[in-house]
Amino acid sequence: MVSNPAAMIVLWAAILFIVASAAVLGYAAFRYKQILSVTNFFIKAATVYVLIGEEDAQLAALASGKAANGKDRVRMLDFLKSLEDQFGSHKQWKRQSTRIKELSGAIAAPTAHEAVEAREQLRRKNESYLRALRTGDAAIFLRNYPQLFGTDAEAAVASGEHPDEATEEMLAEARSDKGRGPTT
Repeated sequence: MVSNPAAMIVLWAAILFIVASAAVLGYAAFRYKQILSVTNFFIKAATVYVLIGEEDAQLAALASGKAANGKDRVRMLDFLKSLEDQFGSHKQWKRQSTRIKELSGAIAAPTAHEAVEAREQLRRKNESYLRALRTGDAAIFLRNYPQLFGTDAEAAVASGEHPDEATEEMLAEARSDKGRGPTT
């Protein structure tokens, strides 16, 4: 036991410093994960909307993009720019290029009112996507459209399959899955 009052103060100050440092680092890690999950959610939602035109995915992308902070929005716009660079020069990707431009314009400089309205529209149209946005669950799009992500997407691209050819089938399949219950 320390009997010196000055040493006791230093000991308590060191303990408080360690606890405060751990709290700050924990919060920073939490915020970093939260920021990445919102950006990742946007990327997945935008991918679904751009490739096949699902309106609910468009609303999900708009809700996450309009509510994002400035730095995150820049990352989102950079992602859309990279897609535009890939699709823009190919005539067969005209619809996708148009969708990219629509998303870019909509999230470029939203107002707070637009962000709230985008979330409300998503709530009215697709509660599952809104729940996924709130929890940062970008995997909802992977579960609904595995053919657009990962090895299924690579195989489709390798075979020359264009998303427009399978759009109606994918949307019908996703809608029938929604009828079976919530996707989480």
